[in-house]
Amino acid sequence: MSNHKYQHGVTLIEMMIAMVVSLVLVAGVGTVYFSSKRNYQTRDELSQMNESARSALETLRKHLEHAGYATPNKLPLGEYFFVNGDPNPVSQECGGGEENLQDATDFNGRGTRDAFNANGDAISVRFLGDDNLFTDAAGGNLPEECRVGNAASMEASIIYNAFHVDNDGTTRDSNNVFVPILYAVGSNVNNRQPIVNGVENIQFQYGIDTNDNGAADSYKKAGDVGAGNWDQVVSIKVALLVRSLGMVLDANSVRTYNLLDATVTTPADRYQRAVYTTTIQLRNVVDN
Repeated sequence: MSNHKYQHGVTLIEMMIAMVVSLVLVAGVGTVYFSSKRNYQTRDELSQMNESARSALETLRKHLEHAGYATPNKLPLGEYFFVNGDPNPVSQECGGGEENLQDATDFNGRGTRDAFNANGDAISVRFLGDDNLFTDAAGGNLPEECRVGNAASMEASIIYNAFHVDNDGTTRDSNNVFVPILYAVGSNVNNRQPIVNGVENIQFQYGIDTNDNGAADSYKKAGDVGAGNWDQVVSIKVALLVRSLGMVLDANSVRTYNLLDATVTTPADRYQRAVYTTTIQLRNVVDN
């Protein structure tokens, strides 16, 4: 008797059903993958924004609170803000032939003011340099020959710190868009120094102490402080608009943000943004 062997397979209909099921599974896995990837990118950008804001606010706090420092001996410093319209600081000769590079080109137009450029306000403070405090916001060290006790004049020991937001006309992100940068300008360097990338706008308000109790009674923008009232400023409110360095939102949209007294409307894009604020107490001013 012959043994017959039969080959068993799948029909065309069964194969088509299997293919459809496979495509559905692949599509589902792909959707989950791309969704997870997008969420990861969004979280990563938000984390980077938070870190940028933290670093920017910490730098501003560290250097702006030096305003009015006049050494432990409380020497007469005079105005502790360099206000727009004030005579530009000039270079001062110190003992030993060293020079405190307070170059007018460093601070020309960068005095404390509203709407310094399209990226917001600018601020500039001053204090006396001694052996305890001799570095400006841009990392320049005041030479020993220029510090209080060694310099020929008090003016030669004054350190200036200024901050503003801009772009350098060169640095672009992956979308070929200029990266906004928080800059510091110091009295002892020749060029502005980048501090933090991604800070898109900056706004300041100034706390005025009208009854001499060391606390701010009201906050005003620079143009409303008044020429004779800058010595009553005891604190500074800061608001930053920080932008992601990559486009992570699903669609282009125009958004509006409130930064203290300013309203900032962004262009239609897919960047993520957030506002960060703090208040800086000018301890040296209150202690004087």
